[in-house]
Order: sequence, then structure tokens, then C-alpha cells
Amino acid sequence: MKKSLFTILAGISLGVGIVPQTMPQISPQPVLAQTQQNLDVELAGHLRVIEKNWRGEQKVAWRSLEGGFMRPAPRVKPGDTIRYTVSGNNRTEQPISGLVLTDDLPANTVYVMGSAASVGGATITYSIDGGKTYSANPTIRVTLPDGRVETRPAPAERYTHVRWTFQNAVPARASVNGQYQVRVQ
Repeated sequence: MKKSLFTILAGISLGVGIVPQTMPQISPQPVLAQTQQNLDVELAGHLRVIEKNWRGEQKVAWRSLEGGFMRPAPRVKPGDTIRYTVSGNNRTEQPISGLVLTDDLPANTVYVMGSAASVGGATITYSIDGGKTYSANPTIRVTLPDGRVETRPAPAERYTHVRWTFQNAVPARASVNGQYQVRVQ
């Protein structure tokens, strides 16, 4: 599974890589030095786990793919659900307008339908053609046995990218983020 590129439109780009093996790691790789001065972009991945609370009741918890103090990074296996959070942090004293965050889905994963969300008032769109075009509700054309062609909602397996377009400027010293989930194949 390989996590590769973010594109942040508004004149800013940042590459972020995640190469989960047995112990996934996140390693930001800035493309432009100016990016770090104006907008700090972070990617965080969390594995969905079911835990029992002190009453023995099951609850959903999210474990960082990076691990933490005295807690090793969890192992990712087929069938697991991972939640990715993309954060854009305005480090300036001025608002940043026209922010668009785009993230490609990792290889060997399938988008969890309906899981994309944002903090900061973004319009969420998706690509099913490798990031060439985006739509709020991607569709595919299907040829039926009788030769008729129907347009149907694209299945989750076809999703390749998630995009958050923020209508409002990101205020000075403020953050916005987008989230989505994938299931590991």
C-alpha cells in the first residue's frame, strides 16, 4: 500500500508519503520551502480498532499509524479501516483564500462510501479517473445485456481521489481539515 501525493491548489504544493508495511510511517516531504512558511499541511492516519471500556462495552477507537510514547504503531491487515485526516494550518497573520486539498487514495485500499467530512466548510468532490476530473457524485456508464447504456453511481472501488474545496478563506493562525476512511484490501 502506498500513499503518495497531496496537491494544495492556491499556488501551494506539498508531497506527503506513507508507505505502510508492517509498521506504517508518515513522512512529510515539502516540495516548496514557501509552503512551510505559509501553510503547514499535515497528514495523519489512524487505524480503527474495537476496544472494551471499563464496563466491558465495545467502543470504536482510533490508533495512530505512527504509534506513540510506549505504544508501538499498529499492524495494518486486509479488512482494516483506516481514517486519514488532512490538515491545513495557516501559519500567517493573513487569511489564505482559494484553498483546495486533494488526496489520492492509497493503493490496495477502497474508499468507505460516505466517510469524507471536513472542518472549515469545504465542498467535497471525488475522482474516479486518477485525478483528471472531480464530481460530488461520480457516475459510470454501464452497458446492459440488451445493449442499452445506463448511468449508475460509481462503486467505491473506482474512487481514486478525494478533494476538499474551501469556499471561505482560512483565517490567520487557523486550521481546516478533511477526513476520509478506506478499507484495506
